Amino acid sequence: MKPNVHLVFIYAALLTLVGCGDGKPVRQLPHLGDTPYQQDTILVTYATNPERALTLLDSALLLGNISEYRAQCIRARIYSKSLVEQRQDSAILICKELLGHDSVRNDAAEQENILDLLIATSRAKPDYEQYIHWATQKAELCQQQGQETERWRSEADIGLVMTHLGQEDEGLAKLDEAISHLDAPGSIDRMDAFIVACKRKINALNELHRYDEIITLGQRILDRLNHYEQHAKDYAEDSYRLSWSDHPNDRDRYLDFSRAQANGFMAEANAMINEKAKAKEHLARFDQSDFGKTFRARRMIAPTQMALGMYDEALATYAEIARRMAADTLNDDYAVILRSRAIAAHTKNHYVEAYDYQTRYADLSKVLSDSLMKGKAHEYAARYHAYEQQLEIQEKEAEAERSHIISIAVAALAVLAIAFAIYFFRQKRIVSEKNHALVRMINSMQPKSIDSRTVNNADSELFKHIDTAIRSERLYANIGLQRQDICDRFNISRHTLNDLLSDYTGGLSFPQYVNIIRLEEALRLLRDEPDKIISAIASEVGFSSANLREQFKRKYGMTPAEYRQNMNT
Repeated sequence: MKPNVHLVFIYAALLTLVGCGDGKPVRQLPHLGDTPYQQDTILVTYATNPERALTLLDSALLLGNISEYRAQCIRARIYSKSLVEQRQDSAILICKELLGHDSVRNDAAEQENILDLLIATSRAKPDYEQYIHWATQKAELCQQQGQETERWRSEADIGLVMTHLGQEDEGLAKLDEAISHLDAPGSIDRMDAFIVACKRKINALNELHRYDEIITLGQRILDRLNHYEQHAKDYAEDSYRLSWSDHPNDRDRYLDFSRAQANGFMAEANAMINEKAKAKEHLARFDQSDFGKTFRARRMIAPTQMALGMYDEALATYAEIARRMAADTLNDDYAVILRSRAIAAHTKNHYVEAYDYQTRYADLSKVLSDSLMKGKAHEYAARYHAYEQQLEIQEKEAEAERSHIISIAVAALAVLAIAFAIYFFRQKRIVSEKNHALVRMINSMQPKSIDSRTVNNADSELFKHIDTAIRSERLYANIGLQRQDICDRFNISRHTLNDLLSDYTGGLSFPQYVNIIRLEEALRLLRDEPDKIISAIASEVGFSSANLREQFKRKYGMTPAEYRQNMNT
C-alpha cells in the first residue's frame, strides 16, 4: 500500500515545527531536493519509514550533503519519536552532546531547540526527573532572553510534571498561571503556546479523571482557533516557531492538527462521563481530519473507541497500529494494545483471539517487568556508584578546602602575632623612653623653697623654723599629723598658720603642704635606698602604700615602682 501523500506532508510539517539547524531554526515545511540524500527528504521519509530515514541520513552524511552537527540534530529527532527506550536514551545522549556544540552555546534559539527535544523525549519515556530538569532549564533561558511566551510554554511543562509527581494542587496552579499569561490574542506563537499549555493541563486532568474540565479546555482551544481564522490579520507573524508567510498551506495543516487533537480530547472525556452522543460527534470530526488518519492519531483515539464500545473500529485501529509498529513491539504501548485487543475480542465473543492476545500480553508484560527490574537494578547500581564517586570527590574537595583554610588561618595568625609583637615592643620602647625622660625630669626637680618675700621678716623666720622642724624632726612621718599639732607646738593660732602657708607655699593647704614634703622624702628614699621596699618607704614618710602610689603618680606621672624601674636604665 502506498503511503497517503497528505499523511507524509502532515508529519513533515509537524516535525519541522520543532526543528534545529546550523543557523536559523526550521520554520516551515521544506521543499524536497533532487536527491533522496538530502535533509528535507529524510524528514519526510521519517513520517512513514524511520529506518529508511536513518539509512538516508547516513548516506547524506557520507556524501557530504549534510553537516555532522545537522545530522546529529536529525538523528536525535528521529530517535526521540521511537517507542524503543534504547533509542530514546540515545536521543537524550545526542542532545546533551549538542548542548556543548559551539553552534548551540552561542545561539539561544538553538539551545531552545535542543532543550525542546530533551523535554519531548523525557516526556515520552517518561522520565519525570529529567523532564522537569530540562523544562526548568528552558524556562530560565527564555526568561533571560526576555521570551515570555516561550517561558510560559515551558512553565506549563513544569506544571504537568508536578502533577505527575503527586504535587497536584501546585502543578495545576502553575498550569493555570501559564494559561492565564498566554490567554490573549496577539501573535501566532502565543496562540500556539496557549494551546500547548491547555493540552498539558488536559493531560494532567485526564490522569486525575476530571473529565468535565477537559471538555471545557478542549472548547477553549477550538474557540481560539476559530478566533484566529476570523481575525488572522490581528495575529503577528513574528514567531520563529510558526509562520505561514512563505507556505500558507502550513497554516491549514496546523489548524487541522490542533482542531483534531482538541476534538480527540473532548471525545475521550465525553466517553468517560457516558456522554456517548457528544463523544461520537467529536470522534467523527477527529476522523474527518487529515491528522486523524496518521499513526499518531490512531494511537491517540483507540482508547476512546474502546470506551464507546466501538470494538470493531478499535480492533481495526489496533491492527493498523500494530502493522505500523512492525518490529517495534518491546514496549508498554504494544502491551496496552494487546490488552485492549484481548478485551475487544472477548466482547465480540472471539474467545480464541482474546486468549491469544491475553497470553501474548502476559508474556510481554513479564518480559517488560524483568527488563524494567534489570534496568532499574543497573540504574540504581550506576547511580549508587556515581553517588559514591561524587561523595569521594566532595570529601577530597572539602579536605583540600579545610587544609587551605587552615593554612590561611595559620598564616594570618602568624602575621597577626608578628604585627602584635612589633607593636607591643614598639609601644614598650616608647613608654620606656617616656618614663626615662620623666625620671630625668623628676630628678632635676628641686624641693620647693620658702618664698623669700620680706613682707614681714618675722613671719619669714617663723615659717622657716616651722618648715625646718617638720623636715628635720620628721614630723611628716606621723600619718596622723594635724594642723593643730603644729599650732600647739609653736604656740600660734590656726589663722596665723594659714597666713604663713598662703604667703610662703603659694596658697597650699596644710595637708597639701605636708604631702609635698612626704613625696619629696619618698622620692629621695626611692633614689638613694634602692633596696628598701616601697611599702616601708610609704610607712616611713607617713603614707599608706596605696596612698603613696596614688599621690606619687598624681605628682610625678608614674608610680613609685615605675620610677624605680626606669631610674637606672
